[in-house]
Amino acid sequence: MENCTTYVKFLRALASIERLGIIEELENKGEINATEVEEKFFMEQSTASHHLNVLHKAGIIVPRRDGRNIFYHLNKDSLQGFYGRFLQALEEKKQLKEASI
Repeated sequence: MENCTTYVKFLRALASIERLGIIEELENKGEINATEVEEKFFMEQSTASHHLNVLHKAGIIVPRRDGRNIFYHLNKDSLQGFYGRFLQALEEKKQLKEASI
């Protein structure tokens, strides 16, 4: 089973209405920068940066630098892979539990 802290980090990144909104905006637009996040969600620069950093550290979004601007897009492979691995880990844990009964 994958390290539990990986799951916790990933799920904590998703456990925010603001970050889910950012993910939805990325799904709709494909790519956004921090200024667009600030304007769309009425956030201070530091708050937008914090949310983007959490999503980036969890592997949910990927940055792309263009001059002085950083644009973000979804890491769909990471999202799909995590979901599949998470479900598989839950199934394996269930099977181990059933085998020990």
